[in-house]
Amino acid sequence: MPSAVGDADVIIVGGGIAGLGAGVRLKDRGLEPLVLEAEARLGGRMTTDRVNGFVIDRGVTLFGNGFASMRALVRRLELSPLVRAGKFGVGIQDSAGCRGYRGGRFEDLLLDRGISLRARIACLRFGWDLLCHHRALRHGHSDLSSALDNEDSQTYFRRIGGEELFERVFRPGLNGPMGGSMGTSSRVIPMQVVWNLLVRGQWNLTDGVDRIPETAAAQVQVLTGARVLHVEQREDGAQVEAEIQGKPRSFRTQAVIFATPGQHVPVLCPGLPPDMRETLSRTQYSRIANVAVALSKPPNTPYAGYAFTQDVVPGAEIEMEHLRAPNRCPEGTGMASVFLWNTPEKLRLDARDESLKQQAAAIVEQNFPECHGKVLFVHLIRWNIGIAQFPPGRLREMTALRKQLALWKSPFDLCGDYLDGLSSEGALKTGEEAAERTARKLKTR
Repeated sequence: MPSAVGDADVIIVGGGIAGLGAGVRLKDRGLEPLVLEAEARLGGRMTTDRVNGFVIDRGVTLFGNGFASMRALVRRLELSPLVRAGKFGVGIQDSAGCRGYRGGRFEDLLLDRGISLRARIACLRFGWDLLCHHRALRHGHSDLSSALDNEDSQTYFRRIGGEELFERVFRPGLNGPMGGSMGTSSRVIPMQVVWNLLVRGQWNLTDGVDRIPETAAAQVQVLTGARVLHVEQREDGAQVEAEIQGKPRSFRTQAVIFATPGQHVPVLCPGLPPDMRETLSRTQYSRIANVAVALSKPPNTPYAGYAFTQDVVPGAEIEMEHLRAPNRCPEGTGMASVFLWNTPEKLRLDARDESLKQQAAAIVEQNFPECHGKVLFVHLIRWNIGIAQFPPGRLREMTALRKQLALWKSPFDLCGDYLDGLSSEGALKTGEEAAERTARKLKTR
């Protein structure tokens, strides 16, 4: 093991779950990491607000039963007593009414008489594709999915005779989790979401998802309010220029792991290879808002989530927080999180904060009339960097980049959801992979 040089063995730029997961893994490998987080709080899009007794997960809201890395980290952090199995049924509202699908019950689609026989036959084909490619569909293993990353979702469903299935089930049901890009994203992405969350089922924590990053942060050295400005390679490692609570500071280190959105990395580190800079600069994220509507009495509904076709409520979906896990709301109350995104017809996110709050409350009252007059407060969370976007071919690019990182002799490494897909599991796994590569490089010096 190398002797310590400078301020830390490894500096990690970014304190989301990818960076914190990398930090814990490095610590377990006998190295001293230092996490620099620009914001005042850790966790990135895996944070939780607590308002008047209500627990509001800001970004990440569910974990899949197949999230092996996340499960292992929860055990490592001794948080397993907080884990609760989820039953996330979804109701899809269109002009003909509401159809419901239970989490982990794919047969609900096959037996749904609210869609045509042709659509149900297409559903069989879709299910067969899921089974045939299930190894490549595990979040955290998108490097196995290159062969599927060849067409967009809408083209894929049209090819298997599933136009109705796409328009009436998957576009409304998955548009929110995919940041409004269901039609244009690679077909791999909706296949991953369905396999990991709907087929295999979900779990959650009773006390908010932020317990994971906050407990991980207690294992490593962390500085918040630490904005990294510039990183460059040196003969003995790297130098990091940053502002800590507004004051300039330089750090020396043996290695740096960038755990930030991919498009930010070339700005921070201009010395990257040109091909890597170009690939990273094309990373894109959608904008999305989570508007939590606290209710003095919950609606009487069998489903934890509600999605809508474009002709009913464009650019919105609802998740019932009081049905997600225990201890999320004060006794007798409820909470509906309304997720909003832009559509070509309705640019919701360009509205002012108060307008977005009013829109969200109106959507809840419109769909659950018994909630009229029951709104206690509305809590708005905006994500200008929300959900990673993967048009066809992007995952192949990320697979090539991950192979390049495995062979790279530089003191730099990368991690984040943009390398693997749009899940917390992918972000965490890429962080752990970056930590393992970095530990091996330092050990061989």
